Amino acid sequence: MAGLLEIPTILNPPVTVFSGRRGARIVCGTASQVSLANEGVANRSFGRLKVQRVRDLVKESHRKKKLNDEMEGDQQKAESTPSHVPLVLSEESTLLDEQSYSRTRDIKRDTSKASGSNFRSARRDASSSKGPMTSSKGWHNVEPAHSYRSKVYGNSKKEQRLKTSYEFFSRTSFKELGYSDSIIESLKNLQYLRPSHIQAMAFTSIIGGKSCIVADQSGSGKTLAYLIPLVQRLRQEELEGFGKPASQNPRVIILVPTAELASQVLNNCRSLSKAGIPFRSMVATGGFRQRTQLEGLRQELDVLIATPGRFLFLIKEGFLQLTNLRSVVLDEVDILYNDEEFEHALQSLVNSAPVTSQYLFVTATLPVEIYNKLVELFPDCEVVMGPGMHRTSPGLEEILMDCSGVDNMERTPDTAFQNKKNALLQVVEQSPVTKTIIFCNKIETCRKVENALKRFDRKEICMKVLPFHSALEQELRLANIKEFRSSPSENISMFLVCTDRASRGIDFADVDHVVLFDFPRDPSEYVRRVGRTARGAGGKGKAFVFAVGKQVSLARRIIERNVKGHPLHDVPSAYELMK
Repeated sequence: MAGLLEIPTILNPPVTVFSGRRGARIVCGTASQVSLANEGVANRSFGRLKVQRVRDLVKESHRKKKLNDEMEGDQQKAESTPSHVPLVLSEESTLLDEQSYSRTRDIKRDTSKASGSNFRSARRDASSSKGPMTSSKGWHNVEPAHSYRSKVYGNSKKEQRLKTSYEFFSRTSFKELGYSDSIIESLKNLQYLRPSHIQAMAFTSIIGGKSCIVADQSGSGKTLAYLIPLVQRLRQEELEGFGKPASQNPRVIILVPTAELASQVLNNCRSLSKAGIPFRSMVATGGFRQRTQLEGLRQELDVLIATPGRFLFLIKEGFLQLTNLRSVVLDEVDILYNDEEFEHALQSLVNSAPVTSQYLFVTATLPVEIYNKLVELFPDCEVVMGPGMHRTSPGLEEILMDCSGVDNMERTPDTAFQNKKNALLQVVEQSPVTKTIIFCNKIETCRKVENALKRFDRKEICMKVLPFHSALEQELRLANIKEFRSSPSENISMFLVCTDRASRGIDFADVDHVVLFDFPRDPSEYVRRVGRTARGAGGKGKAFVFAVGKQVSLARRIIERNVKGHPLHDVPSAYELMK
Protein backbone atom coordinates (compact mmCIF):
# COMPACT_ATOMS: atom_id res chain seq x y z
CA MET A 1 0.00 0.00 0.00
CA ALA A 2 1.61 3.22 -1.15
CA GLY A 3 2.08 6.02 1.29
CA LEU A 4 2.37 3.98 4.44
CA LEU A 5 5.06 5.08 6.85
CA GLU A 6 7.56 2.49 8.00
CA ILE A 7 7.41 2.66 11.77
CA PRO A 8 10.86 3.28 13.20
CA THR A 9 12.48 0.62 15.29
CA ILE A 10 12.98 3.11 18.10
CA LEU A 11 11.76 1.84 21.44
CA ASN A 12 8.17 0.69 21.29
CA PRO A 13 7.58 -0.51 24.83
CA PRO A 14 3.83 -0.68 25.51
CA VAL A 15 3.03 -3.31 28.06
CA THR A 16 -0.44 -4.35 29.16
CA VAL A 17 0.03 -4.17 32.88
CA PHE A 18 -3.57 -4.71 33.89
CA SER A 19 -6.93 -5.31 32.30
CA GLY A 20 -10.31 -5.82 33.88
CA ARG A 21 -13.98 -5.69 32.97
CA ARG A 22 -16.62 -4.37 35.31
CA GLY A 23 -18.35 -1.13 36.18
CA ALA A 24 -15.32 1.09 36.60
CA ARG A 25 -15.07 2.87 39.90
CA ILE A 26 -12.35 5.42 39.28
CA VAL A 27 -9.96 7.50 41.34
CA CYS A 28 -6.85 9.39 40.34
CA GLY A 29 -3.76 10.51 42.22
CA THR A 30 -0.08 9.87 42.70
CA ALA A 31 1.02 6.67 44.39
CA SER A 32 2.13 8.51 47.52
CA GLN A 33 -1.20 10.29 47.84
CA VAL A 34 -3.10 7.06 47.41
CA SER A 35 -1.69 5.94 50.75
CA LEU A 36 -2.55 9.28 52.33
CA ALA A 37 -6.14 8.94 51.16
CA ASN A 38 -6.67 5.98 53.45
CA GLU A 39 -6.05 8.20 56.48
CA GLY A 40 -9.43 9.88 56.53
CA VAL A 41 -9.43 12.30 53.63
CA ALA A 42 -13.11 11.66 53.03
CA ASN A 43 -14.06 13.05 56.45
CA ARG A 44 -12.05 16.22 55.83
CA SER A 45 -13.55 16.71 52.38
CA PHE A 46 -17.02 16.86 53.91
CA GLY A 47 -16.04 19.34 56.58
CA ARG A 48 -17.84 22.22 54.92
CA LEU A 49 -21.08 20.38 54.20
CA LYS A 50 -24.12 21.09 56.27
CA VAL A 51 -24.85 18.21 58.62
CA GLN A 52 -28.41 17.62 57.43
CA ARG A 53 -27.41 17.65 53.77
CA VAL A 54 -24.68 15.10 54.41
CA ARG A 55 -27.08 12.85 56.28
CA ASP A 56 -29.63 13.00 53.48
CA LEU A 57 -26.98 12.28 50.87
CA VAL A 58 -25.47 9.44 52.88
CA LYS A 59 -28.87 7.87 53.47
CA GLU A 60 -29.73 7.86 49.76
CA SER A 61 -26.29 6.63 48.72
CA HIS A 62 -26.34 3.86 51.33
CA ARG A 63 -29.74 2.68 50.10
CA LYS A 64 -28.42 2.21 46.55
CA LYS A 65 -25.26 0.55 47.80
CA LYS A 66 -27.39 -1.92 49.73
CA LEU A 67 -29.40 -2.73 46.60
CA ASN A 68 -26.19 -3.34 44.66
CA ASP A 69 -24.90 -5.59 47.41
CA GLU A 70 -28.10 -7.65 47.31
CA MET A 71 -27.77 -8.13 43.56
CA GLU A 72 -24.13 -9.18 43.72
CA GLY A 73 -24.63 -11.65 46.58
CA ASP A 74 -21.60 -12.55 48.62
CA GLN A 75 -19.04 -11.59 45.99
CA GLN A 76 -18.19 -8.27 47.61
CA LYS A 77 -18.01 -9.94 51.02
CA ALA A 78 -15.26 -12.18 49.72
CA GLU A 79 -13.07 -9.16 49.06
CA SER A 80 -10.14 -8.89 51.43
CA THR A 81 -9.83 -5.11 50.98
CA PRO A 82 -12.27 -2.58 52.48
CA SER A 83 -15.25 -2.14 50.17
CA HIS A 84 -15.17 1.65 49.99
CA VAL A 85 -11.79 3.17 50.78
CA PRO A 86 -12.02 6.87 49.90
CA LEU A 87 -9.38 8.27 47.62
CA VAL A 88 -9.89 12.02 47.40
CA LEU A 89 -6.94 13.57 45.61
CA SER A 90 -6.13 17.08 44.47
CA GLU A 91 -6.16 17.90 40.77
CA GLU A 92 -2.49 18.78 40.59
CA SER A 93 -1.55 15.42 42.12
CA THR A 94 -3.23 13.35 39.43
CA LEU A 95 -1.01 14.17 36.48
CA LEU A 96 2.67 13.39 36.21
CA ASP A 97 3.88 16.24 34.01
CA GLU A 98 6.50 15.66 31.38
CA GLN A 99 9.24 17.36 33.37
CA SER A 100 8.63 15.03 36.29
CA TYR A 101 8.60 12.11 33.89
CA SER A 102 12.02 13.07 32.56
CA ARG A 103 13.44 12.46 36.03
CA THR A 104 11.59 9.20 36.70
CA ARG A 105 13.00 5.69 36.51
CA ASP A 106 10.76 2.67 36.26
CA ILE A 107 10.78 -1.07 35.53
CA LYS A 108 12.70 -2.22 32.46
CA ARG A 109 10.39 -2.95 29.51
CA ASP A 110 10.82 -4.99 26.39
CA THR A 111 10.85 -3.35 23.00
CA SER A 112 8.84 -4.34 19.97
CA LYS A 113 8.49 -3.31 16.37
CA ALA A 114 5.41 -2.39 14.35
CA SER A 115 5.60 -1.80 10.62
CA GLY A 116 3.45 -0.33 7.90
CA SER A 117 3.69 -3.57 5.96
CA ASN A 118 2.15 -5.46 8.87
CA PHE A 119 -0.64 -2.92 8.95
CA ARG A 120 -1.19 -3.47 5.25
CA SER A 121 -1.43 -7.24 5.60
CA ALA A 122 -3.74 -6.95 8.59
CA ARG A 123 -6.05 -4.80 6.52
CA ARG A 124 -6.04 -7.31 3.71
CA ASP A 125 -6.95 -10.07 6.15
CA ALA A 126 -9.76 -7.99 7.56
CA SER A 127 -11.06 -7.28 4.09
CA SER A 128 -10.74 -10.77 2.65
CA SER A 129 -11.64 -13.11 5.49
CA LYS A 130 -13.49 -11.21 8.19
CA GLY A 131 -15.85 -9.22 6.06
CA PRO A 132 -17.19 -5.85 7.25
CA MET A 133 -15.86 -4.63 10.56
CA THR A 134 -18.19 -4.70 13.51
CA SER A 135 -18.03 -3.00 16.85
CA SER A 136 -17.85 -6.34 18.63
CA LYS A 137 -14.37 -7.16 17.31
CA GLY A 138 -10.97 -5.58 17.34
CA TRP A 139 -8.00 -5.06 19.64
CA HIS A 140 -9.01 -8.05 21.76
CA ASN A 141 -6.00 -9.99 20.48
CA VAL A 142 -3.51 -7.33 21.50
CA GLU A 143 -1.36 -8.92 24.20
CA PRO A 144 1.98 -7.13 24.58
CA ALA A 145 4.67 -8.69 26.74
CA HIS A 146 4.21 -9.12 30.48
CA SER A 147 0.43 -8.79 30.37
CA TYR A 148 -1.92 -10.12 32.99
CA ARG A 149 -5.61 -9.89 33.67
CA SER A 150 -7.49 -9.56 36.91
CA LYS A 151 -10.11 -11.81 38.40
CA VAL A 152 -13.48 -10.50 37.24
CA TYR A 153 -16.38 -10.91 39.60
CA GLY A 154 -19.69 -12.00 38.11
CA ASN A 155 -17.94 -12.91 34.87
CA SER A 156 -20.33 -15.56 33.57
CA LYS A 157 -22.58 -14.53 30.69
CA LYS A 158 -25.68 -14.92 32.83
CA GLU A 159 -24.26 -12.81 35.68
CA GLN A 160 -23.03 -10.13 33.30
CA ARG A 161 -26.42 -9.99 31.58
CA LEU A 162 -28.31 -9.69 34.86
CA LYS A 163 -25.89 -7.13 36.23
CA THR A 164 -25.97 -4.95 33.12
CA SER A 165 -29.76 -5.03 32.94
CA TYR A 166 -30.08 -4.16 36.61
CA GLU A 167 -27.65 -1.30 36.56
CA PHE A 168 -29.22 0.51 33.62
CA PHE A 169 -32.98 -0.12 33.69
CA SER A 170 -35.36 0.57 36.53
CA ARG A 171 -37.85 -2.06 37.64
CA THR A 172 -40.55 0.62 37.68
CA SER A 173 -42.44 1.25 34.44
CA PHE A 174 -43.18 4.62 32.84
CA LYS A 175 -46.85 4.13 33.73
CA GLU A 176 -46.13 3.44 37.39
CA LEU A 177 -43.97 6.54 37.64
CA GLY A 178 -46.73 8.81 36.34
CA TYR A 179 -45.76 9.43 32.73
CA SER A 180 -48.80 10.50 30.70
CA ASP A 181 -50.25 8.12 28.12
CA SER A 182 -49.26 10.42 25.26
CA ILE A 183 -45.68 10.64 26.53
CA ILE A 184 -45.47 6.86 26.91
CA GLU A 185 -46.73 6.37 23.37
CA SER A 186 -44.20 8.86 22.02
CA LEU A 187 -41.39 7.17 23.91
CA LYS A 188 -42.48 3.83 22.50
CA ASN A 189 -42.14 5.32 19.01
CA LEU A 190 -38.53 6.14 19.92
CA GLN A 191 -37.96 2.56 21.18
CA TYR A 192 -37.85 3.58 24.86
CA LEU A 193 -39.77 0.86 26.66
CA ARG A 194 -38.50 1.23 30.24
CA PRO A 195 -36.84 4.09 32.12
CA SER A 196 -33.22 4.01 33.21
CA HIS A 197 -32.53 4.25 36.93
CA ILE A 198 -31.87 7.99 36.90
CA GLN A 199 -34.97 8.63 34.77
CA ALA A 200 -37.10 6.74 37.27
CA MET A 201 -35.51 8.34 40.31
CA ALA A 202 -35.73 11.94 39.08
CA PHE A 203 -39.23 11.97 37.55
CA THR A 204 -41.38 12.64 40.64
CA SER A 205 -39.24 15.47 41.98
CA ILE A 206 -38.79 17.19 38.62
CA ILE A 207 -42.42 17.05 37.55
CA GLY A 208 -43.33 18.27 41.03
CA GLY A 209 -41.35 21.45 40.43
CA LYS A 210 -38.61 20.79 43.00
CA SER A 211 -35.06 22.01 42.49
CA CYS A 212 -32.69 19.05 42.23
CA ILE A 213 -29.14 17.93 41.70
CA VAL A 214 -29.44 15.09 39.16
CA ALA A 215 -26.22 13.07 39.07
CA ASP A 216 -25.35 9.76 37.46
CA GLN A 217 -22.67 8.20 35.27
CA SER A 218 -22.10 9.06 31.61
CA GLY A 219 -24.57 7.40 29.26
CA SER A 220 -27.21 6.82 31.95
CA GLY A 221 -29.96 8.85 30.22
CA LYS A 222 -29.80 12.13 32.16
CA THR A 223 -30.94 14.34 29.25
CA LEU A 224 -34.28 12.54 28.93
CA ALA A 225 -34.43 12.31 32.72
CA TYR A 226 -34.99 16.07 32.88
CA LEU A 227 -36.49 16.79 29.45
CA ILE A 228 -39.50 14.46 29.62
CA PRO A 229 -40.92 15.55 33.01
CA LEU A 230 -40.34 19.21 32.15
CA VAL A 231 -42.19 18.92 28.84
CA GLN A 232 -45.00 16.90 30.42
CA ARG A 233 -45.44 19.61 33.06
CA LEU A 234 -45.57 22.30 30.35
CA ARG A 235 -48.32 20.39 28.56
CA GLN A 236 -50.28 19.96 31.79
CA GLU A 237 -50.07 23.68 32.53
CA GLU A 238 -51.35 24.49 29.05
CA LEU A 239 -54.30 22.12 29.41
CA GLU A 240 -55.14 23.61 32.81
CA GLY A 241 -54.81 27.18 31.48
CA PHE A 242 -51.86 28.14 33.69
CA GLY A 243 -49.33 28.84 30.98
CA LYS A 244 -48.59 29.06 27.28
CA PRO A 245 -45.54 29.76 25.08
CA ALA A 246 -44.63 33.34 24.22
CA SER A 247 -42.08 35.06 21.98
CA GLN A 248 -38.72 36.04 23.51
CA ASN A 249 -39.90 34.47 26.76
CA PRO A 250 -39.03 30.77 27.07
CA ARG A 251 -40.56 28.59 29.75
CA VAL A 252 -37.45 26.42 30.08
CA ILE A 253 -33.82 27.54 29.75
CA ILE A 254 -31.04 24.95 29.45
CA LEU A 255 -27.48 26.22 29.90
CA VAL A 256 -24.68 24.00 28.57
CA PRO A 257 -20.89 24.48 28.42
CA THR A 258 -20.34 24.00 24.65
CA ALA A 259 -22.12 24.62 21.37
CA GLU A 260 -21.71 20.93 20.49
CA LEU A 261 -23.62 19.84 23.60
CA ALA A 262 -26.27 22.48 22.85
CA SER A 263 -26.79 20.97 19.40
CA GLN A 264 -27.05 17.50 20.92
CA VAL A 265 -29.72 18.59 23.42
CA LEU A 266 -31.60 20.31 20.59
CA ASN A 267 -31.57 17.06 18.61
CA ASN A 268 -33.09 15.28 21.62
CA CYS A 269 -35.80 17.94 21.82
CA ARG A 270 -36.60 17.63 18.12
CA SER A 271 -36.74 13.82 18.34
CA LEU A 272 -39.33 14.08 21.11
CA SER A 273 -41.32 16.64 19.11
CA LYS A 274 -41.36 14.47 15.99
CA ALA A 275 -42.41 11.46 18.07
CA GLY A 276 -45.59 13.21 19.16
CA ILE A 277 -44.65 15.49 22.08
CA PRO A 278 -45.40 19.00 20.77
CA PHE A 279 -43.10 21.78 21.99
CA ARG A 280 -40.80 24.28 20.32
CA SER A 281 -37.09 24.51 21.08
CA MET A 282 -34.12 26.44 19.72
CA VAL A 283 -30.39 26.97 20.29
CA ALA A 284 -28.56 30.23 21.00
CA THR A 285 -24.78 29.85 21.01
CA GLY A 286 -21.74 31.61 19.64
CA GLY A 287 -20.32 30.70 16.24
CA PHE A 288 -23.60 31.17 14.36
CA ARG A 289 -25.40 34.17 12.89
CA GLN A 290 -27.02 36.27 15.62
CA ARG A 291 -29.68 37.46 13.23
CA THR A 292 -30.99 33.94 12.66
CA GLN A 293 -31.14 33.27 16.39
CA LEU A 294 -32.90 36.57 17.12
CA GLU A 295 -35.51 35.79 14.48
CA GLY A 296 -36.11 32.44 16.18
CA LEU A 297 -36.63 34.14 19.54
CA ARG A 298 -39.43 36.28 18.09
CA GLN A 299 -41.55 33.18 17.65
CA GLU A 300 -43.40 31.39 20.44
CA LEU A 301 -40.83 29.40 22.39
CA ASP A 302 -40.92 26.66 25.00
CA VAL A 303 -37.26 25.63 25.45
CA LEU A 304 -34.12 27.71 24.88
CA ILE A 305 -30.75 25.94 24.91
CA ALA A 306 -27.81 28.34 25.27
CA THR A 307 -24.20 28.73 26.34
CA PRO A 308 -23.51 31.20 29.20
CA GLY A 309 -21.90 33.86 27.02
CA ARG A 310 -24.72 34.02 24.47
CA PHE A 311 -27.35 33.92 27.24
CA LEU A 312 -25.79 36.97 28.93
CA PHE A 313 -25.70 38.81 25.61
CA LEU A 314 -29.39 38.16 24.99
CA ILE A 315 -30.33 39.32 28.50
CA LYS A 316 -28.20 42.48 28.45
CA GLU A 317 -29.42 43.53 25.00
CA GLY A 318 -33.07 43.00 25.92
CA PHE A 319 -33.71 40.19 23.43
CA LEU A 320 -34.70 37.76 26.15
CA GLN A 321 -37.28 38.00 28.94
CA LEU A 322 -37.62 35.70 31.94
CA THR A 323 -41.10 36.50 33.24
CA ASN A 324 -42.51 33.27 31.76
CA LEU A 325 -39.68 31.08 33.05
CA ARG A 326 -40.70 27.87 34.85
CA SER A 327 -37.49 25.83 34.95
CA VAL A 328 -33.73 26.27 34.54
CA VAL A 329 -31.46 23.35 33.68
CA LEU A 330 -27.70 23.64 34.16
CA ASP A 331 -26.41 20.65 32.21
CA GLU A 332 -22.87 19.47 33.03
CA VAL A 333 -22.86 21.95 35.90
CA ASP A 334 -19.39 21.02 37.13
CA ILE A 335 -18.00 21.90 33.70
CA LEU A 336 -20.07 25.10 33.56
CA TYR A 337 -18.30 26.34 36.66
CA ASN A 338 -15.08 26.39 34.62
CA ASP A 339 -16.66 28.98 32.31
CA GLU A 340 -15.77 32.49 33.51
CA GLU A 341 -19.18 33.79 32.41
CA PHE A 342 -21.25 31.06 34.04
CA GLU A 343 -21.56 32.48 37.55
CA HIS A 344 -22.64 35.83 36.07
CA ALA A 345 -25.24 33.99 34.00
CA LEU A 346 -26.48 32.05 37.03
CA GLN A 347 -26.72 35.20 39.12
CA SER A 348 -28.64 36.91 36.31
CA LEU A 349 -31.09 34.01 36.24
CA VAL A 350 -31.61 34.08 40.00
CA ASN A 351 -32.11 37.88 40.03
CA SER A 352 -34.45 38.08 37.01
CA ALA A 353 -36.45 34.85 37.01
CA PRO A 354 -39.63 34.35 39.07
CA VAL A 355 -38.88 33.20 42.62
CA THR A 356 -40.89 30.03 41.97
CA SER A 357 -38.58 28.91 39.16
CA GLN A 358 -37.19 25.40 39.40
CA TYR A 359 -33.43 24.78 39.10
CA LEU A 360 -31.99 21.47 37.95
CA PHE A 361 -28.25 20.82 38.20
CA VAL A 362 -27.26 17.89 36.00
CA THR A 363 -23.85 16.23 36.06
CA ALA A 364 -21.93 12.99 35.59
CA THR A 365 -19.41 13.93 38.31
CA LEU A 366 -20.12 15.85 41.49
CA PRO A 367 -16.99 17.02 43.34
CA VAL A 368 -17.60 18.27 46.87
CA GLU A 369 -16.62 21.85 46.04
CA ILE A 370 -19.32 22.01 43.34
CA TYR A 371 -21.87 20.44 45.66
CA ASN A 372 -21.05 23.03 48.34
CA LYS A 373 -21.58 25.89 45.91
CA LEU A 374 -24.94 24.54 44.82
CA VAL A 375 -26.39 23.89 48.29
CA GLU A 376 -25.17 27.31 49.44
CA LEU A 377 -27.23 28.98 46.71
CA PHE A 378 -30.13 26.52 46.89
CA PRO A 379 -30.26 25.02 50.41
CA ASP A 380 -33.55 23.20 49.74
CA CYS A 381 -32.20 21.46 46.64
CA GLU A 382 -32.80 17.70 46.57
CA VAL A 383 -30.03 15.27 45.59
CA VAL A 384 -31.05 12.60 43.09
CA MET A 385 -27.99 10.40 42.69
CA GLY A 386 -28.08 7.38 40.39
CA PRO A 387 -26.45 4.05 41.29
CA GLY A 388 -23.71 4.58 38.71
CA MET A 389 -22.45 7.85 40.18
CA HIS A 390 -18.66 8.15 39.83
CA ARG A 391 -18.61 4.73 38.23
CA THR A 392 -18.20 3.65 34.64
CA SER A 393 -20.17 1.15 32.60
CA PRO A 394 -20.16 -2.52 33.64
CA GLY A 395 -19.37 -3.34 30.02
CA LEU A 396 -16.13 -1.34 30.00
CA GLU A 397 -12.73 -3.07 29.95
CA GLU A 398 -9.70 -0.97 30.84
CA ILE A 399 -6.21 -1.89 29.59
CA LEU A 400 -3.12 -0.20 30.96
CA MET A 401 -0.25 0.37 28.50
CA ASP A 402 3.10 1.14 30.14
CA CYS A 403 4.96 3.50 27.78
CA SER A 404 7.85 4.34 30.11
CA GLY A 405 10.64 2.82 28.02
CA VAL A 406 13.73 1.00 29.26
CA ASP A 407 15.97 2.08 32.12
CA ASN A 408 18.83 3.34 29.96
CA MET A 409 16.54 5.40 27.75
CA GLU A 410 16.77 9.19 27.92
CA ARG A 411 13.53 10.44 29.41
CA THR A 412 12.21 13.66 27.94
CA PRO A 413 8.79 14.90 26.79
CA ASP A 414 9.79 13.98 23.23
CA THR A 415 10.64 10.38 24.10
CA ALA A 416 7.43 10.12 26.12
CA PHE A 417 5.42 11.18 23.09
CA GLN A 418 7.39 8.86 20.80
CA ASN A 419 6.75 5.88 23.07
CA LYS A 420 3.04 6.61 23.25
CA LYS A 421 2.81 7.20 19.51
CA ASN A 422 4.46 3.85 18.82
CA ALA A 423 2.13 2.18 21.29
CA LEU A 424 -0.86 3.72 19.51
CA LEU A 425 0.29 2.62 16.05
CA GLN A 426 1.05 -0.86 17.33
CA VAL A 427 -2.46 -1.21 18.72
CA VAL A 428 -4.07 0.29 15.61
CA GLU A 429 -2.32 -2.07 13.19
CA GLN A 430 -2.99 -5.30 15.05
CA SER A 431 -6.76 -5.37 14.69
CA PRO A 432 -8.79 -2.39 13.46
CA VAL A 433 -12.18 -1.30 14.82
CA THR A 434 -14.80 1.01 13.41
CA LYS A 435 -14.69 3.96 15.82
CA THR A 436 -12.04 5.12 18.27
CA ILE A 437 -11.77 8.32 20.33
CA ILE A 438 -8.24 9.43 21.28
CA PHE A 439 -7.98 11.92 24.17
CA CYS A 440 -5.07 14.33 24.58
CA ASN A 441 -4.52 17.00 27.23
CA LYS A 442 -3.36 19.72 24.82
CA ILE A 443 -4.28 20.97 21.37
CA GLU A 444 -0.62 20.69 20.35
CA THR A 445 -0.62 16.99 21.22
CA CYS A 446 -3.87 16.49 19.29
CA ARG A 447 -2.21 17.88 16.18
CA LYS A 448 0.86 15.68 16.58
CA VAL A 449 -1.27 12.55 17.04
CA GLU A 450 -3.45 13.53 14.07
CA ASN A 451 -0.37 13.95 11.88
CA ALA A 452 1.10 10.63 13.02
CA LEU A 453 -2.09 8.77 12.13
CA LYS A 454 -2.43 10.52 8.78
CA ARG A 455 1.16 9.67 7.85
CA PHE A 456 0.39 6.07 8.75
CA ASP A 457 -2.22 5.95 5.97
CA ARG A 458 -1.56 8.97 3.76
CA LYS A 459 -4.23 8.18 1.17
CA GLU A 460 -6.93 7.46 3.78
CA ILE A 461 -7.47 4.01 2.31
CA CYS A 462 -8.18 2.42 5.67
CA MET A 463 -8.34 5.30 8.15
CA LYS A 464 -10.22 8.55 8.58
CA VAL A 465 -8.80 10.95 11.16
CA LEU A 466 -11.02 13.76 12.49
CA PRO A 467 -9.71 16.45 14.90
CA PHE A 468 -11.92 18.02 17.55
CA HIS A 469 -10.69 20.85 19.81
CA SER A 470 -11.26 24.53 20.51
CA ALA A 471 -8.65 25.74 17.99
CA LEU A 472 -10.95 24.62 15.17
CA GLU A 473 -13.80 26.72 13.82
CA GLN A 474 -17.13 25.74 15.35
CA GLU A 475 -18.62 24.73 12.00
CA LEU A 476 -15.70 22.37 11.39
CA ARG A 477 -16.05 20.87 14.87
CA LEU A 478 -19.73 20.19 14.31
CA ALA A 479 -19.03 18.76 10.85
CA ASN A 480 -16.37 16.41 12.25
CA ILE A 481 -18.71 15.21 15.00
CA LYS A 482 -21.43 14.59 12.43
CA GLU A 483 -19.06 12.59 10.25
CA PHE A 484 -17.76 10.60 13.22
CA ARG A 485 -21.31 9.72 14.21
CA SER A 486 -22.13 8.50 10.71
CA SER A 487 -21.60 4.95 9.50
CA PRO A 488 -18.20 4.72 7.81
CA SER A 489 -17.48 2.88 4.59
CA GLU A 490 -16.62 -0.79 4.82
CA ASN A 491 -13.21 -1.52 6.36
CA ILE A 492 -12.61 2.13 7.28
CA SER A 493 -11.52 2.95 10.82
CA MET A 494 -12.58 6.37 12.12
CA PHE A 495 -10.51 8.22 14.74
CA LEU A 496 -11.68 11.30 16.63
CA VAL A 497 -8.56 13.00 18.05
CA CYS A 498 -9.69 15.42 20.70
CA THR A 499 -9.25 17.27 23.96
CA ASP A 500 -11.64 16.92 26.89
CA ARG A 501 -14.09 19.11 24.99
CA ALA A 502 -15.43 15.86 23.52
CA SER A 503 -15.88 14.23 26.93
CA ARG A 504 -18.30 16.82 28.27
CA GLY A 505 -21.72 15.33 27.84
CA ILE A 506 -21.51 14.54 24.13
CA ASP A 507 -23.09 11.21 23.26
CA PHE A 508 -21.30 9.14 20.63
CA ALA A 509 -23.04 5.93 19.64
CA ASP A 510 -21.17 2.72 18.79
CA VAL A 511 -17.72 3.88 19.88
CA ASP A 512 -15.64 0.70 20.12
CA HIS A 513 -12.66 2.04 22.02
CA VAL A 514 -11.29 5.04 23.84
CA VAL A 515 -7.55 5.76 24.03
CA LEU A 516 -6.27 7.97 26.84
CA PHE A 517 -3.13 9.06 24.98
CA ASP A 518 -2.38 11.55 27.76
CA PHE A 519 -3.17 10.71 31.36
CA PRO A 520 -6.14 12.86 32.50
CA ARG A 521 -5.55 15.82 34.76
CA ASP A 522 -8.16 14.89 37.36
CA PRO A 523 -10.40 11.97 38.37
CA SER A 524 -13.56 13.49 36.90
CA GLU A 525 -12.03 13.70 33.44
CA TYR A 526 -10.96 10.05 33.65
CA VAL A 527 -14.58 9.06 34.25
CA ARG A 528 -15.85 11.29 31.46
CA ARG A 529 -13.28 10.08 28.94
CA VAL A 530 -13.80 6.36 29.43
CA GLY A 531 -17.54 7.05 29.55
CA ARG A 532 -17.56 7.76 25.80
CA THR A 533 -17.66 3.99 25.17
CA ALA A 534 -19.72 1.12 26.63
CA ARG A 535 -22.72 3.43 26.93
CA GLY A 536 -26.32 2.59 27.68
CA ALA A 537 -27.92 -0.78 28.36
CA GLY A 538 -25.60 -3.62 27.44
CA GLY A 539 -22.97 -1.31 25.97
CA LYS A 540 -19.45 -2.71 25.72
CA GLY A 541 -16.10 -1.18 24.87
CA LYS A 542 -12.44 -0.87 25.81
CA ALA A 543 -10.39 1.96 27.22
CA PHE A 544 -6.63 1.90 26.59
CA VAL A 545 -4.77 3.96 29.20
CA PHE A 546 -1.27 5.10 28.20
CA ALA A 547 0.95 5.87 31.18
CA VAL A 548 4.59 6.81 31.77
CA GLY A 549 6.72 6.69 34.90
CA LYS A 550 4.78 7.18 38.13
CA GLN A 551 1.51 7.28 36.22
CA VAL A 552 1.79 3.50 35.77
CA SER A 553 1.32 2.62 39.44
CA LEU A 554 -1.43 5.22 39.74
CA ALA A 555 -3.28 3.86 36.73
CA ARG A 556 -2.92 0.31 38.04
CA ARG A 557 -4.55 1.36 41.32
CA ILE A 558 -7.37 3.08 39.42
CA ILE A 559 -8.14 0.01 37.32
CA GLU A 560 -7.91 -2.38 40.25
CA ARG A 561 -10.35 -0.19 42.13
CA ASN A 562 -12.70 -0.08 39.16
CA VAL A 563 -12.76 -3.85 38.83
CA LYS A 564 -13.70 -4.20 42.50
CA GLY A 565 -16.64 -1.86 41.94
CA HIS A 566 -15.51 0.97 44.20
CA PRO A 567 -16.71 4.53 43.56
CA LEU A 568 -14.49 7.48 42.69
CA HIS A 569 -14.05 10.38 45.09
CA ASP A 570 -15.79 13.09 47.03
CA VAL A 571 -19.54 12.62 47.29
CA PRO A 572 -19.67 8.81 47.09
CA SER A 573 -17.06 8.62 49.85
CA ALA A 574 -19.95 9.43 52.17
CA TYR A 575 -20.38 5.67 52.20
CA GLU A 576 -17.52 5.68 54.70
CA LEU A 577 -19.66 7.55 57.22
CA MET A 578 -22.07 4.60 57.35
CA LYS A 579 -19.44 2.30 58.86
